[in-house]
Amino acid sequence: MILIWLAVLACGPKVAGGVGEGDLGEPGRPSVERPSGLVHDGVFTDETHGFTVPLLEGWVAEAGPASGLMRVAMQHIPTDTRVEFWLFEGSDLTPRAREGCEWTFQDVGRPHALSEAVVIAVCTPLDPSGRRVFGTLFGVVDRVMQVETHAPNDLMIEGKDAADRVIRMVRLAP
Repeated sequence: MILIWLAVLACGPKVAGGVGEGDLGEPGRPSVERPSGLVHDGVFTDETHGFTVPLLEGWVAEAGPASGLMRVAMQHIPTDTRVEFWLFEGSDLTPRAREGCEWTFQDVGRPHALSEAVVIAVCTPLDPSGRRVFGTLFGVVDRVMQVETHAPNDLMIEGKDAADRVIRMVRLAP
C-alpha cells in the first residue's frame, strides 16, 4: 500500500518552486497565462482580435494563450479533425511555413464574410502517412488569419467537410 502511494506521488504533476516571470506570485504555483478568448453560449470569442467561431455539435475548443499567434484550436470529435485559427501581423496572404510539410498548392479562394481577399492552400506532409493541412487565409484589417484544417487520412473528406462548415461561420464580433 505504501509503495502504491509513493508511486502516485512520484507520477503526479511537478511544480517548480519559486516565483518567475509570468507566475501568479505564489511560490510553488505554476504560471498561468490568460487565454485568448472564451466560449459563451456555444460561441468562442477572441477577446483581443474580436472574431467569433461557433462551437457546433461534436466540436470542442481550446483557447490559445492571449499573447500567442494560435488563437484557438477546435477538435471535431467524430472525425478527429483539428482546426487551428492563427493570426499574423501584416497583409501577406502567403501561407506560413509549417514543420513537416510543404505548401504544394495555392490559389485564390471564394470571398468570405471576413474578407474579400481569400487564399486556399494545401500543405503536403513530408511523411506520406502524415496529415495534409488545408489552409484558408483571410486578409482581416492589418492581419492575416490562417485557418488550418488537419483531417485524418482515413476520414479526410468527412473531416474537411465538418471543418469547412465551421470556417464558413467565422465572423468579426459586432
